[in-house]
Amino acid sequence: MSILKSNLCPKCGGLLDIDLDKQIYVCPYCGVSFDYEYFREDNVKDVAAKSIARSEYGAARDAYEFMLAKDPHDFEALRGLFICANKWKSLHPMLRESDVYVTSDEPSLTYAIENCRPEHKGYFEKIREALIELSHFRDLRKQAHTLDVERVSAQKELDSIRVEYEINKREFTNSLEQLSDLDPKTREAILSVSIMFPLLMIGLAIWQKAWWFLIMIAAIIIVIVVSYNVVKAINSKRILARMVPAENKVKELSDQHKAKSAEAEQSHWKYKTLVGEFLEMDPMPQKSPEKYSVLRRPK
Repeated sequence: MSILKSNLCPKCGGLLDIDLDKQIYVCPYCGVSFDYEYFREDNVKDVAAKSIARSEYGAARDAYEFMLAKDPHDFEALRGLFICANKWKSLHPMLRESDVYVTSDEPSLTYAIENCRPEHKGYFEKIREALIELSHFRDLRKQAHTLDVERVSAQKELDSIRVEYEINKREFTNSLEQLSDLDPKTREAILSVSIMFPLLMIGLAIWQKAWWFLIMIAAIIIVIVVSYNVVKAINSKRILARMVPAENKVKELSDQHKAKSAEAEQSHWKYKTLVGEFLEMDPMPQKSPEKYSVLRRPK
């Protein structure tokens, strides 16, 4: 019995293979064989359990296939092959979706559904249902992430438009701020010219009694001021015309992201509920590792 328990050839120490057709164990290294019926079922189960515990999934798979050769409907062996396919020690890792890489079309799960006894079919079908829901949850999470990336991009564009609007709104103020940043001599020179030139022109017009010239200067100033404000108003209207659809886009994407995230959360909870259900249905419950023992609804 020690040969099977270690799954090693006593002659050369090589790993034994199972020939199901000939019903014998064969050492591929030295060619020695062992009678298939020599091993009792209880010992095979013990080998499988200990191999799983030591993460020796090849040896465990051989033991489960040995069991299925005797009883094609053996629940423990069918479940064991699925566990070996995922390299788990039990099915409790399914409680943490990040540990699950298998899909609903896993061959060992399909084989279990097709070959299990009627009273066990619901158990394996519940596992497949959970895996289908997990795939749905992951798709929803990807969609939510894509929407969030688009929302962030749209928000940046909106922020850029708002900055442009504020700059246009404060354009004259900005010019004064730039003037205040100059060195004192340059600033005084610009202010002197800006003040003295109009006063000189007005004084000249009064001296020559050219009232028409004063009126022309006043008209020019009015036109400049009006044109400046008209341009600002046109720019503001143009910027606002871009801002409104940008705001709507951000809101739409935010609402879609929120809805998709909520849908993903519901799918996540449904998946965990299904896992909890099939674990409770297990006719041969396995010991739950501490880190997988808590099942909580996400907030």
